[in-house]
Amino acid sequence: MLHRTRKNHLFLTSMLAGMIGLSSAPGLAQDASGDTRADDDDEVIVVTGSRLRRNEFTSASPVQIVTAEEATLEGLVDAAEMLQGSSVASGSAQYNNQFGGYVVSGGTGINTISLRGLGAQRSLVLVNGLRLGPAGVRGEVGAFDLNVLPPAVVNRFDILKDGASSVYGSDAVAGVVNVVTLDRVDRPELTVSVNAPFEGGGETYDISGLYGLDFDNGHVVLAAQYQLREDLSLGDRDYLACQQDLVYDAPGGNRIDREDRSILAGTELSGCDNIYFNTVFDQILGGRYIPDPDGVGTAELPGYRKRVVGRYDTHGQAFYESVTNDARFLSSDAINRQERSSLFASADFDFDVLGGVNWRADALFTRRETASEGWRQFFPLIGGASAQAGLGTYGYANDPGYDNPLILALPVTLWPSNYDADVRYTSLNSTFSGELGTGFGPFTGWGWTLSAQYSRSEGHYTNNAIRASTSGDVRYTDDAPFYDPFSADFLAGNYSDDLFDALTIIATGLTVYEQTVVTASIAGDLFELPAGPVSAALGAERRGFSIDDTPAEESRSGELWNSTSAQITRGEDNVSEIFGEVELPLLADQPLAQSVTLNLSGRAFDYETAGSDAVWKAGLNWQITPSVRLRATQGTSYRAPALYELYLGNQSSFLAQLSIDPCIDWALSNDEDIRRNCAAEGIPGDYIGAASGATIYTGGGEGVLESETSESRTLGIVYTPDWFPVSVAVDYFELEVFDQVSQLGAQAIIGGCYGASNYPNAFCDLFDRNTGSAAIDPFAITEVRDSYINVNSQYTSGVDLTVRYADEFAFGDVHVDLQTTWTLDDVVYLFDPTIASGYANNDFNGTIGDPQFVANMRTSLTRGAWTYSWFMDYVDGTTDPDRNSRTFNYEGWDNAFRDLNIEGVVYHDASVRWESDSLTIQGGISNLFDEHPPTVSDPIQRRGNTALSGTQYDLRGRTGFVRVTKRF
Repeated sequence: MLHRTRKNHLFLTSMLAGMIGLSSAPGLAQDASGDTRADDDDEVIVVTGSRLRRNEFTSASPVQIVTAEEATLEGLVDAAEMLQGSSVASGSAQYNNQFGGYVVSGGTGINTISLRGLGAQRSLVLVNGLRLGPAGVRGEVGAFDLNVLPPAVVNRFDILKDGASSVYGSDAVAGVVNVVTLDRVDRPELTVSVNAPFEGGGETYDISGLYGLDFDNGHVVLAAQYQLREDLSLGDRDYLACQQDLVYDAPGGNRIDREDRSILAGTELSGCDNIYFNTVFDQILGGRYIPDPDGVGTAELPGYRKRVVGRYDTHGQAFYESVTNDARFLSSDAINRQERSSLFASADFDFDVLGGVNWRADALFTRRETASEGWRQFFPLIGGASAQAGLGTYGYANDPGYDNPLILALPVTLWPSNYDADVRYTSLNSTFSGELGTGFGPFTGWGWTLSAQYSRSEGHYTNNAIRASTSGDVRYTDDAPFYDPFSADFLAGNYSDDLFDALTIIATGLTVYEQTVVTASIAGDLFELPAGPVSAALGAERRGFSIDDTPAEESRSGELWNSTSAQITRGEDNVSEIFGEVELPLLADQPLAQSVTLNLSGRAFDYETAGSDAVWKAGLNWQITPSVRLRATQGTSYRAPALYELYLGNQSSFLAQLSIDPCIDWALSNDEDIRRNCAAEGIPGDYIGAASGATIYTGGGEGVLESETSESRTLGIVYTPDWFPVSVAVDYFELEVFDQVSQLGAQAIIGGCYGASNYPNAFCDLFDRNTGSAAIDPFAITEVRDSYINVNSQYTSGVDLTVRYADEFAFGDVHVDLQTTWTLDDVVYLFDPTIASGYANNDFNGTIGDPQFVANMRTSLTRGAWTYSWFMDYVDGTTDPDRNSRTFNYEGWDNAFRDLNIEGVVYHDASVRWESDSLTIQGGISNLFDEHPPTVSDPIQRRGNTALSGTQYDLRGRTGFVRVTKRF
């Protein structure tokens, strides 16, 4: 049952009801070309959100339309940018090309769409009403990859903004995106476009061609497109190049981190904190060796001296200054390089058989190559078995005669870390449709459709890894050249190519995902009621899908040093479904009821893995007056566990202690449970955390997972006065997902352990922590087990506002569109809500990456052949409420604090387009005022000083774009 007593809900319901007095009619619709037109009651099409044939904007469910024309005027270059920037999506983090080097669902370079912040796996993407399979690499492929769509063939996106499993099946929990492609090309055309940031880096080059063939009974569309998106390196932007802790003193609010007292003073890297290396940890005697500014060092380690404990040493040098900066690290990608090639063909023919049959077929072939460049730490543990036991024998692991007093040491150097993904995607579909002839009794004249769709994604993924079996081998052999891990050259990352090759593995895995869908349906009128005909649709669907991910052999055997390891992910599933929909006209031409219709839909299904279930949905469409329409929906949805959630082979990854451990500086915590439970563990109140990260293990939940169910409701009003050319729609939404399949996350697991009154609890069994007497990293969290399970639920609610103004004047046509989403709640419950996260707040609304309010506005003036456009995108401010108010000890400063408040941001874009019969030229500037992404303090995961999860922010900066289309 959805929560009905949430804050502001009564107020919002009253507000919506009160707006009835304003008056409204169906909003302006858009034709296939994207041009605005008045509603035409004589035209019937299949609209997203229903299988019944009707006018586009008479659906009871709220639908948002994003046209390709509007997107190109804003300088957007692909489907991901067009959709991820919409108000229904930009209020949550989205997977895009900013996540190279991170383990994300779909792998490096994936671009997906998450509606309402519920995840891409709960947002269904259709292409011309058909369900295409996902694409990507690694074992967690499950969501549709927008990269496979060539932008040149996209006409528009219909975004259904409520649950629709009863119409479209599993995954349509948060909503549905239907991509509508071009169905004909009257004249061949060639388009060339360039997007170039003013500061360089991150350029996009695109060339596409469209060609059409016309026949007496149909059309053929042919398209080809090539796109190159250059990478944006950290060094290309100031706000990415110099990562800093951004720590302040509480009394005065002055910056106290990274003061310019280093040996790098006066250089462009002074005061930065890019990557920690060029140092040696003494794992037995304690302490750290860093470069000696005088170049002398100690007898045991020439050129390096032991760090002096305190705020600054005798040189006035802050500890990290000389070991956390390197110009090479600035070549790391903030945005990956990506190259895409696409071929698309469609055919649409009418045949005079069986009373008239239409055949539509599409073929899509796409190749995506994504490259991610980065750097990492390499820290081989050097020391013999007796040394590791603390017995005092000097030496390295394989050469006990080598004399060095650092009997167990951790030298830290710099190492390349590059990832590549090569994904080839094929989709084929064929659809026959027509009308039933005489002889079918009451179904005579009904429309019928039979379609079959097949898709295959084949992706290779490659990374350079360090060979685990030789990473600590310092002997000279024919296979492994001798290297001295304590030499100044090695610690500084200045090693030979031979050494790099000897320690490096080029690991390549292969992921194949296949899907087949067969659907049959009929739709038509059943009988007449006083208010009009009763329409119905019936159908059945059979869907089969499989995944086969085989990581590199070295990954499966654990030969990749300190890197993600993975086992084979292999599984398949099949589902059979039947569905039905009926629309009942209840009233017509009555006082305060120009028309009232009730839409009912349902679907029953049987999964081989998840069993059987059924869902339903009801929608009410009440045209009160010619100016006011009230709409409401309520229903249930269903999502069977994805293949990767069931069969994911065990994988490992790594997280920093500071990002997951609430017991760091627990004495300064405001949470009484955390203070009490961390103290009970014996952890000191000023514990600063360990240097090494924790290993996070994940895997599938076959035999354990249950399917998700959900409930949703919307209540909206549309107002279009006849005296003014404006349309206003306000829609309130609620969504709750039950038995949500999820990974808890390392932070939630550990926080759930220490942040609960019933410590120890079930969360505490999911991770391991060193004892205080451990020789290496005492109290460090070493392992977290975070496999897929069913958690409790996620609840979100909010309000969408849509305003459209269009009018003609003597000086030209004016068009204004405004789309906003105000999220009221975004709450995640794990098990017992009282220990949901281990922190005070488990409502993530307004937290970093999850803004409470977002808005998009377009204003355009068309005057003859010229169109002038201005766009504004607003992202509300966010914060980290759990950490923002906490103070801590920082390098000798008491009551230090971090700035974890992000202010709201407004982006402005402007463009001009000139169009003739054979030529279109368009130019503009996005991020016109060069708004930099807001900064955020450590420990938020960041690129430079920009939150990694803040995908709403522009990393490229002010960008000029030019687009030229020639028609022949």
